Amino acid sequence: MQYQFIKDNKNIYRVDEMCECLDLLRGSYYSWESRAPSDRSKQDEVLKDRISELHRKAKGRYGHRPIYSHLQDDDFDCGRDRTLRLMQELGIAGVQRKGFKPLGTDSNHNFGYSANLLKQLGKPERLDQVWVADTTYLRIEGGWCYLATVMDLFSRRILGWSVSDHNDSKLVCQALQAAVLTRGGDLPKGLIHHSDRGSTYASYAYADMLSSFGIEPSMSAKGNCYDNAAQESFYGRYKTSSVRGRIFADQQEARSNAFEYIEVFYNRFRKHSSLGYQSPFQFEEKFCPHGGKQQASLPACLSHN
Repeated sequence: MQYQFIKDNKNIYRVDEMCECLDLLRGSYYSWESRAPSDRSKQDEVLKDRISELHRKAKGRYGHRPIYSHLQDDDFDCGRDRTLRLMQELGIAGVQRKGFKPLGTDSNHNFGYSANLLKQLGKPERLDQVWVADTTYLRIEGGWCYLATVMDLFSRRILGWSVSDHNDSKLVCQALQAAVLTRGGDLPKGLIHHSDRGSTYASYAYADMLSSFGIEPSMSAKGNCYDNAAQESFYGRYKTSSVRGRIFADQQEARSNAFEYIEVFYNRFRKHSSLGYQSPFQFEEKFCPHGGKQQASLPACLSHN
C-alpha cells in the first residue's frame, strides 16, 4: 500500500523524499515497481471491471452480497470478503435504505372487511398460494400519483402493477387484472389475496373482481400492517434506490421509473437474500422450468396503464 502511494504521487513529490518520510528504502521501492503484477492482482483487475459493470447495471442499488452472488453466477472465483475488499478499493457501495415502519391505512369506510387468512396460513410453500397487494404514492409536479402492485409472496415477484393519478378502486383493479394475465388467467383453487383494510381493497368493485377469479380475500387486522411486510419492504427499497426523493415531471415519467425498477431490475436482476440470492424470475424458473404460464407481466401492464 505504501509503495502504491509513492507510485500514485511520484509526479507530485520526489520518490526519495516520500521513501524517507515513509521510512522505506528507495531501492526496495524501485524493485517493487519493476516487478510484474501477480496473477491475483491481474485477476483483481478483471473482477473490478465486472463489479463496476454490475454496479452500473444495478444503478448503485447493490451491496457486496448480491454483487458476490452475481459473480458466482458468472463462475468467477471470488469470495464474499474479496468482493467487499474490491468494492471498497473501487470506492463503491450499495444505497442503504432506512428501516421501514408500516403506516396504518384509513379503514374508516362502509365496506365490509375480510378475515386475516394469511395469519392462519403462515409462510407460503408454493407459487400462487398467496398474493399480497399494496399501494404507495409518488410525487409529481403539482401533485401526486399512485402505484399499486400485486406480489406473489412465495417468489416475491411483482405480478401486476398500475400507475394512476387517482388512488381508487380502478387503480388496484388494473394491478390485479395485470397479475391474473401474467399467470395466463389459470389460477389454482384457494389462492389467497392479502391486503390492508383500505377502501380501495374493500370496495365492491375489487371484491367482485376477486370473486370472479375465484380468489379468497384476506385483510390485515386494524392498525397492523406487518402482515404485509414484504410489500412494505418492496416499496421502501424502491423509494430509497430509485425514487430518492425525486419529483417526477408527470404521471408518464413516474410510470417509466416504476417500469424500469420492476420489470428491468427487480423481477429479472435483483438478488433476494430470502430467495437464496436469486432473482424472482430465477426462483420461479425452478418451479416452472419451461416458462409455461409464468409470462412476463409487461404485456399486462402495458394493456392496463
